[in-house]
Amino acid sequence: MNRSAPPVVEADGLSFRYASGAGLARADLRLEAGETVAVEGASGSGKSTLVALLGLILAPAGGTLRIGGTDVGGLSGAERDLMRSRSIGIVLQDLGLLPFLDAWENVAAAFGPRFARHEEEARSLLGELGMERLAHARVEELSGGQRQRVAVARAAVKRPLLVLADEPSSGLDRANAEGVMGALRSCAARGSAVLLVTHDPAVAAACDRRYALEDGVLAAVREGGLV
Repeated sequence: MNRSAPPVVEADGLSFRYASGAGLARADLRLEAGETVAVEGASGSGKSTLVALLGLILAPAGGTLRIGGTDVGGLSGAERDLMRSRSIGIVLQDLGLLPFLDAWENVAAAFGPRFARHEEEARSLLGELGMERLAHARVEELSGGQRQRVAVARAAVKRPLLVLADEPSSGLDRANAEGVMGALRSCAARGSAVLLVTHDPAVAAACDRRYALEDGVLAAVREGGLV
């Protein structure tokens, strides 16, 4: 980790509430380049809201958020969209893969409609994630774990500051879950900060650090319990 650079994420008192009252009450969080961090919590605890806030999909109702040293609270909507495009990769629960594209094309699509020029980068990253032989396979030809790895590759191919993954092991058996975690660790090895939200303790334990969300409040987890 490069400690001379600003943290990839600095969140202080970050909060957001939906009209129903659900959401995030408070999150204080630091993420450094090259580390993997897990956020655990039950359904409805605010995990997906945290991902949406860090991914600049939602604007916080309270607190401050800096990405790569930039205070995103002062950015316009267009500036937030540009930062998301350049600096943040997101793996959503539904993956959002395009069934009419090959695996490598889905990865290269992160660069926009003129993705053909990025075939080498996409295929190289798929190779790093153990998917080289399936680069030309269509989405419907891939297993759940393979699709997850394609989604991780798409999020990571532009070498973003931050990679966010929402329940990346959901619905996978242990072997496939370990494969997806290996892909996320590869993102960190390439220099990204990786944050994943999960309800799977085994997945969380494979990360460098752990946080827990309970009743919308984020707290660090140390050996023996919360702090």
